[in-house]
Amino acid sequence: MNYAGKILTYLGESDRYSQVLMIAGAPPVEKIGNQFRIVINVVLTPEEIRETLAVFAGHARRPGSADMGVQGIFAFGIPKQGRFRIHYLTQRGSIFVSIQRMPFDVPNLESLLAQPAQSALVDGSLAPSGGGFVIITATSPDILTRFIYAALARLNETKNIVIYILEHQLSFLLKHRNSIVVQVEVGTDIPTLTEGIRNGLFLEPDLVYVSNPKTPDEFAGLMCAAQAGSTVLISTIAINQEHLLSDLKKRLPDDFPLLRHYIRKTINVSADPAGMITLKENKFDPQ
Repeated sequence: MNYAGKILTYLGESDRYSQVLMIAGAPPVEKIGNQFRIVINVVLTPEEIRETLAVFAGHARRPGSADMGVQGIFAFGIPKQGRFRIHYLTQRGSIFVSIQRMPFDVPNLESLLAQPAQSALVDGSLAPSGGGFVIITATSPDILTRFIYAALARLNETKNIVIYILEHQLSFLLKHRNSIVVQVEVGTDIPTLTEGIRNGLFLEPDLVYVSNPKTPDEFAGLMCAAQAGSTVLISTIAINQEHLLSDLKKRLPDDFPLLRHYIRKTINVSADPAGMITLKENKFDPQ
């Protein structure tokens, strides 16, 4: 038996970010802060989790689960219920699944910030200014995603610019406001992140947003965008600026000296137990 319908209905009953976890030998639970709430009063078997995951994959235009591998991530939207992101991994032969509901409406930036005045830092950091990288780090991918899209939505409302968004799984969908927004999903709209970055150069966007680039080819394309005058916004999981730079140096030993030249600043995003976000700006010395 699969429980996909019941879980999606449960998550769709409120217009907020929420997360349900599925693990064999326990009931599906919603994680709310540091507490768990039982969603369905059943003890899940590995077979039920696999069947439920297969139904989720069908919503994402990925029918069946035979070729899904031992871990992965995908996303899909359902009208009037929300946009859902599914993470899954294998542990001791059974599958662990996280189902996250991302509301259709992007959070308001100031409502996320513990200090609403820090929205000025976002405005100043992401304003078009002749090119360069702004790298946003956090230890939580969910907090990072909500903050990034709240910042992009603010730009969309307040600036007359072209925003080019490129992700493996689109988290939120942005409608055109004062800006023109182009959102491309890797794996659905275009085969690879590298190709998406190169195609974006033809748009000459004022701002390019890419989540978690990794390879030398991806960073080479982003450096071309920065050199052409685009503000390149990157989000990545890292503890702090030092950890980020160490990782980039190992990942890109040949290109790192040039990459440093393009980094304007890094901003670390953290959240308190209530989910309120605080920003720490790190001014960057390219030397």
